[in-house]
Amino acid sequence: MTPDPTLHQSDDARNKARSLSIATTRPPADVSGYSLENFLGKGAYGEVWSATDLKTGKRVAIKFYTQQTSDDVQMLAQEVEKLLALSTDRYVVQLLDVGWSSTPPYYVMDYLEHGSLEDRLQREVRLPPDQAVEMFEELAQGLMHLHGKGIFHCDLKPANVLLDQDSKPRVADFGQSRLNTDATGALGTLYYMAPEQADLDAVPDARWDVYGLGAMLYCMLTGSPPFRESRLTEKIESSEKINQRLEAYRSALSSAPTPKAHRGLPRVDRALAEIIDRCIAVDPDRRFSSIQSVIEALRDRAARRTKRPLMLLGILGPLLLLGVMSLFGGWAFQQATRDTTQAVIAKAYESNLFKARLAARSAAERIEEYFRAAEQLAHDDRFLAVFSSFIEDRNLDALRHRIADPNNNTVFFDGDRIESNRDAGDARTLLMNSQLRKSLEPFLRKRLDNVDQEFPEASSWFVSDRLGNQVASVFQGDNHTQLNNYSYRTYFTGLDFDLRDERGRYLVEENAEDRRITDVAHVSAIFLSQANNKWKVAFSAPIIVKNKVQGIVAVTVVLGDFIEFNNDPKQYVMMVDRRTGEYSGTILEHPLLDQLASETGVIPKALSQKRIAIDQGLRSNAASDFNDPMGDEPEGIHYRRKTIFASAEVQLKRKPVTTQEMTAMKPVGGDQGLFLIETGLRVLAVEDYASVIDPVNSLSRRLVNLLVIALLSMLGLALAMWWLVTRSLVLQTSSRDRFAASVGENTWSPEEETVSYDKLNKL
Repeated sequence: MTPDPTLHQSDDARNKARSLSIATTRPPADVSGYSLENFLGKGAYGEVWSATDLKTGKRVAIKFYTQQTSDDVQMLAQEVEKLLALSTDRYVVQLLDVGWSSTPPYYVMDYLEHGSLEDRLQREVRLPPDQAVEMFEELAQGLMHLHGKGIFHCDLKPANVLLDQDSKPRVADFGQSRLNTDATGALGTLYYMAPEQADLDAVPDARWDVYGLGAMLYCMLTGSPPFRESRLTEKIESSEKINQRLEAYRSALSSAPTPKAHRGLPRVDRALAEIIDRCIAVDPDRRFSSIQSVIEALRDRAARRTKRPLMLLGILGPLLLLGVMSLFGGWAFQQATRDTTQAVIAKAYESNLFKARLAARSAAERIEEYFRAAEQLAHDDRFLAVFSSFIEDRNLDALRHRIADPNNNTVFFDGDRIESNRDAGDARTLLMNSQLRKSLEPFLRKRLDNVDQEFPEASSWFVSDRLGNQVASVFQGDNHTQLNNYSYRTYFTGLDFDLRDERGRYLVEENAEDRRITDVAHVSAIFLSQANNKWKVAFSAPIIVKNKVQGIVAVTVVLGDFIEFNNDPKQYVMMVDRRTGEYSGTILEHPLLDQLASETGVIPKALSQKRIAIDQGLRSNAASDFNDPMGDEPEGIHYRRKTIFASAEVQLKRKPVTTQEMTAMKPVGGDQGLFLIETGLRVLAVEDYASVIDPVNSLSRRLVNLLVIALLSMLGLALAMWWLVTRSLVLQTSSRDRFAASVGENTWSPEEETVSYDKLNKL
């Protein structure tokens, strides 16, 4: 059912709704000829069930009036009467059958399996403006038909608009509707009901439906009806009497500012915004007086939109001609084009460099969030107290050493599986059941669940002891790696590569106490998720107890959103791991990877392992041609093009913890105590070369065309002038010839001479 209930006119009705809300959802009665199936919803006056017509097999909806008062029977009669009057209207849910004498009474109507407009809005939140306006126009046409038959709906809202098989709207639920001759009030739904309608003595008016129609369009565009505000809703619902609630509603709308959330939305032009404003005007005198007025406003808007290109053409045409004449100078054309191309490329590089640096800063901020989260836990007093108790327990210490003993474990190079002998297995069982060990997990679970949004999102959190045993961990999903030994991993050692030999076997010190462990915050080498082929990375921080590193805290993250930009194949950003080692040059984040991950949830392995050669400019910021390896695969065909790129290093600004860390950093100018640390990650801002120079090429082509047109125009003008001059000369010659002939045929006299010259002058 809709979260926006229709207001009722009495406290008894509210009590009925309350009793219905706790009743069991069983069919109120059997209906002959129909097989009842699913419960669809209920309200203060009854229930709606889906059913199948046993004669035709057609699915229908049956509305039962479960209340047995005379008012309810009268309400059913009124609603059925209006549905019968609209039985041929395609904009209204059709009435099929009525059970007057049934207990309870009911009527049968079309079942529209696409649900209501509200169901669609709950899924999509907002509709694209073009679809919303189309829905609005359909509803306006339907309401005009209703009003033409003298019926006001009086309770328009998304829940009362059902969608047919073509997703066209049909108006439903005429329980609150009134004839235009009625003088009894009808209450609608909060925020879809006109303020003057919120009065038990109000006389039905066509402008009520105008308001409801406009409120639905506003909701389709913005995701919420106009004026809705949680404090106002609480105030209204806290009032016991219906009159108090209605007064609070009217008062709030009359003093509230005009809703503006619809203005400024893409494809919501000024004319459409003004139509909405007039529909939902609080003052009924400023509202459209009828649905027909709304439809005429929509037609006027459509007509203006049709004329707009012609008007623009009429304005731009002369300007374009003026531009042609001002640019006429073909002798400088080639030089100007060459200079412009070089300038555009230089500008594109500067823009890409700025974008790369901005994205690198954004990624650094995200990384810093994870470092801070890991370090915060590593320095948390309560956590340190529990961890200290855990590592100082002698019995547990013995168990941890048995697990860490390489003679008890065989580590395989093709994954994180560990083969254990029975002694190590028993030690794991005992340690797994230790309360001290379990007391570490709530600290991790709090950060992974992140209920209060205090910490960044993560794939897992875990704690390793000084020996490399993962003593506590929590994961998103069903992964479990607790009590395995990972002393060879980069997040534990602080190296850029896992400790393993040429055959791929992991190497650990025989004496667990001598194993290398990082004493500074560290970004691990990347590793591939076996579930979806996405790259992951771990951020670790040392746990220092009594001035000695006794373990590490680590958080793992799926790479994919460290750089957030609006990307398309012509201009995008990507992140690459340029650290030395087996994964050097691996593409970690890329728009194509994001697209495939969102579409299928799994990235093809061939794409997840794409790499860029380090010598392709990744060590510098110099602009150069760049061929995106993603373009080599069928899925990345749109990235197969010549490009211009710039890159920037992801660097963190951090305070050094140890002297060793300080020597590996560069001081930040102007920031006292802060040093730069290289993460080994680099961001590339890539732009399609053709797109960069396309404006120059287009301008060149236009200039050439305009030059040709100008030459042809000048040639045409010259020919026209030549024709006019030639024609004038021909006419003059012909006149002189006729005059000479007339003189030669007649005797000369002064009078005739005068006449002849008069004729010549007339010619």
